[in-house]
Amino acid sequence: MKTSTVLLSCCAAVALWSDPADACGCFAPPNPTVPVVQAGERILFAVKNGEVTAHVQVQYSGASGTDFGWLLPLPAVPTLELGTDEVFTQLIAATQPRYQMTTTFDSNCTTFSGTGGGSSGGFGAAGGSAAGGSAGSAGGGSPSPLVVQDSVGPYDYAVLRSDSKTEMLAWLMANRYFVPANSEAAIDPYIRPGAYFLALKLRPGNSTGDLQPVVLRYQSDVGQIPITLTSVGATQDMGVQVWLLGAGRGIPRNYHHTVINDAVIDWPNRGQNYNDVIIRAVGEAPGKHSFVTEFAGPGARVGATLNPATRFGTRQEFATAPSPEAFIDLLFSRGFAAPTLTSQQPVFSGPLKAILTRYLPPPAGVTADTFFFNYRFFKAQAPAPDFQAQVMADEIWLRVVKPIQEAAALFDAHPVLTRLYTTISPADMNKDPVFSFNPSLPSVSNVHTANLHVSCSRTQGFVEQTLSVLTTEQGARRVFPRAQVLPPDTSLAASLRIEVLREEGAPEISVDNGPAILERLRMLESALVPNGRDPITRSTPPESFPLPRSSCQSVPVEGALAALALALARRRRRAA
Repeated sequence: MKTSTVLLSCCAAVALWSDPADACGCFAPPNPTVPVVQAGERILFAVKNGEVTAHVQVQYSGASGTDFGWLLPLPAVPTLELGTDEVFTQLIAATQPRYQMTTTFDSNCTTFSGTGGGSSGGFGAAGGSAAGGSAGSAGGGSPSPLVVQDSVGPYDYAVLRSDSKTEMLAWLMANRYFVPANSEAAIDPYIRPGAYFLALKLRPGNSTGDLQPVVLRYQSDVGQIPITLTSVGATQDMGVQVWLLGAGRGIPRNYHHTVINDAVIDWPNRGQNYNDVIIRAVGEAPGKHSFVTEFAGPGARVGATLNPATRFGTRQEFATAPSPEAFIDLLFSRGFAAPTLTSQQPVFSGPLKAILTRYLPPPAGVTADTFFFNYRFFKAQAPAPDFQAQVMADEIWLRVVKPIQEAAALFDAHPVLTRLYTTISPADMNKDPVFSFNPSLPSVSNVHTANLHVSCSRTQGFVEQTLSVLTTEQGARRVFPRAQVLPPDTSLAASLRIEVLREEGAPEISVDNGPAILERLRMLESALVPNGRDPITRSTPPESFPLPRSSCQSVPVEGALAALALALARRRRRAA
């Protein structure tokens, strides 16, 4: 089976790039209270009939575009097109985990409404050119490693054979592709006959504001992230978000899979500690190599949000716009500006602003967003415009409209969307994760719920809150004095289970922390409920509490764990 290796920004000064991404003008913006995990790497793989389509978010934090360089190892010669950050904006909005807690009160709490209005929220842990150009000999010496040399949008790019590191790096430096010296050792694992590197740089006249995702298509059966090479510019506990489109649920084929223990989620604060839980849970896996499934289900809604029927209008109406004012008005009315994940203020995408500012430059000291949203007010202060409606429309359709429309079609062609997430540090980046699919695995919701039940006592007409019980989605239960919810118990394992997922069949459990978690939760409960009475029903506890389980399962945990729960319940009753 052929594997693919994608997603690297090693040869740039790698960090988070957060240029705002545009969204559909008619789409309801995400809840602004929902924080989003900042991932160091984001990629979307779609796999069908032996071809991989990879949308890769190009990330860069250097001060100068001349220092921008980007290398990706590949198993085959790709075609290269422009992508859009809006894909990742919509993917995050549709799939980020959300943790919601409702509060209920028992009948003695008559000074309260029968059911508290529970809190809700969440936490989330972006015109093409086909392969062309020329290749051949470098002259009187060794054959040139060059296979393809071409341009697309703001980028010049080259595809090089990776038979020889010396020849490849010499070609890159001779052709002004930026390669930091400390990346050479990390390239070694990818140097072999039959493999390739894609190199990107910004074309003259473009700046880092012109950066946008790229779309690669190449022959392969699976997607793979070159995490070993990524380690050159990585940070501690760097977040890696991967979306997979295919015929079934996506899986990490050579990394472990972790089901987190939702008893350590900070439910009252909407999972604000979620990323810390992921770091802990992944750290409990062998080699710290594991992914968490955050969502698995239909992805068609993402495509529909990207490209509704009323969006964009026609290129001809923009090409015939009589003035800059009319052109900008069309951009707003046709959905080119919209809220983002981090702001309710509609904005234009980075590539769109880069195009507009070349033809309609803002006044000194005025940002592009402020200028275009108040064009009539600022136009008298701006430099003389170079308004070319036809040229501007053509470039916008190539760099903005076409990538969004093609991305939307990708979601229609693949029935199942999966979101995987992990955190990983440079010291652990010694094995490249490979991804595949298992159609028999169940779906996974990104929305999780828990309930806080408050009990009260009545004495001579006075009502006092006595105990509260938090019951999580997995069935874990914590008891607290009064309505006070204490911080999560960090002595509990962060992973409920560590599994191995295959391309068919059920998960294979490597580590099951369920018994130890149950024992610890019972110990904590017995300290507050010494008589063994259930604080919700005020009756003798059931034979066993539900054991924590994955939210994607619909049946209780059985066998040895249920037997352990039964034994513990009986022991507690005898002790009482």
